[in-house]
Amino acid sequence: MKPPRPAAPPAPECVSPSGLVPVFPLPGVVFFPRTILPLHVFEPRYRAMVRDAVASEGLIAVALLRPGWEASYEGEPAFHETGTLGRIEDLERLPDGKFNLRLVGLQRVAFGEVVGSKPYRLVRVQPLAESAVDESEPSIHAAKLDLLASHGCLMRELTDRTDASAVLDDRIPFETAVNGACANLPVEPAVRQSLLEEGDLRERHRRASALLDDILTRVLRLKALRSTDDGGPGLN
Repeated sequence: MKPPRPAAPPAPECVSPSGLVPVFPLPGVVFFPRTILPLHVFEPRYRAMVRDAVASEGLIAVALLRPGWEASYEGEPAFHETGTLGRIEDLERLPDGKFNLRLVGLQRVAFGEVVGSKPYRLVRVQPLAESAVDESEPSIHAAKLDLLASHGCLMRELTDRTDASAVLDDRIPFETAVNGACANLPVEPAVRQSLLEEGDLRERHRRASALLDDILTRVLRLKALRSTDDGGPGLN
């Protein structure tokens, strides 16, 4: 699990003027605004998508594939109606025609009509607004710090990393802290998708914090049990 890195704030008008963007549907991946998604693009149709996107606005939307996608993956498997629009950065063209790149999450979008599949799908999208929060409110700052602390602790426990400075950087915006935690939650993709679909940022924070605290409690309890089984300190 990688710590979220701050992404550029979404521009007021970051959707193509036509409202059409290429969609990259992926299994198990839920992409959030203000997070960064590293991608290795190898399928011919999505290599074409990257080439076309780079030649235009440099935008790609990521969608989570619906259950059962395996049966029709080579065709047009269904994906969830809410995803995130991203901007291509750090594009690396590999000698075999594949790509390495990073997508910077800009904003949530609702997917509408599919207007082309050449060989990837072009979809008309509608930007989804985020509820505003006042970063100067003490309660928001405290909530952010609590979330960052839980996220950093869980990252250390799951990855054995001792440096959580990227996660614990309290200079990042509240939305970045919330969405970074959501993206890194070790839960079923459907749970992360439901968090993405939550339009109230405070409620998304509340749900993510509860999940983080529950997972962290179970991880620490399991760690203590293993320590006891290995001959470490036990309970009298």
